[in-house]
Amino acid sequence: MKFLQIEVNKQNYLLDTDIVLELIHYEEPTRMSTQNEYIEGIINHKDKVVPIITIRKLLKFISFKDEQVSFIGKVEEQHRTWVEEFEASLYSGDKFTKTFDPHQCELGEWIDKNIACLRCNNHGFVDMLEKELVNVHEALHNNGAKFFYEKDADKDEQMQVIKKNADQTIAGLHKIEENIYKLTSAFEQIVLVQIDGVKIGLVVDRIDKTHDLDEKEFFRSRKNLSSESRYIQFVNYYDIEGTLMFSINFTQEFKELLGSTVEKDTTA
Repeated sequence: MKFLQIEVNKQNYLLDTDIVLELIHYEEPTRMSTQNEYIEGIINHKDKVVPIITIRKLLKFISFKDEQVSFIGKVEEQHRTWVEEFEASLYSGDKFTKTFDPHQCELGEWIDKNIACLRCNNHGFVDMLEKELVNVHEALHNNGAKFFYEKDADKDEQMQVIKKNADQTIAGLHKIEENIYKLTSAFEQIVLVQIDGVKIGLVVDRIDKTHDLDEKEFFRSRKNLSSESRYIQFVNYYDIEGTLMFSINFTQEFKELLGSTVEKDTTA
């Protein structure tokens, strides 16, 4: 059997390719006033209306957008703390325990990963990241390393530069948060599937590659391993190149949900 590898909330899952129709770029769905709580909205694809459902919501995970907003808030606070501790160490001469390497802090690792991951397909996010954040964040850490070991320098002037770099870094984070759709659009993708004659788009964090797996192994243990989701059934797990992946199906309850809220596509 062939499976499509997808990533949701840093976990890898496998979708049976028999239900997969097409892989398409993410676009913001149009919300409908009467839609079911699990349907994010609709998109128009090839002159057909397609309901959009996020797998994160089916699995009761926080949304990708909210996850990124939370991360931005966390690294903003980390860098405020970095400046406070740097200032205390600069004036006291005590050891500074934070990193001076802009690529080693949590924000720097996130920046490097995103740029490497999204260079070819980023919906303008990488350009914004490089314009608003990369240089000022590097300047903050690099100036910290430079100033900390300068002898006989004016510490007040040094701190003015550091605080300016920090303010610019935080302003860059706020700019990204204001344009969070660029980030979510760069990462999230839609798997167009058909389940019991109903065509829907499933939003995932990332689409990877397909795998040929043994059918007997797939059907060996058909049981729901999830106590949280009423709609997704974890069928089996595989160790593929050292990565744990769960094959998943959609429950009868999910099919009934679709049948009661979404019209069947009789042309597919």
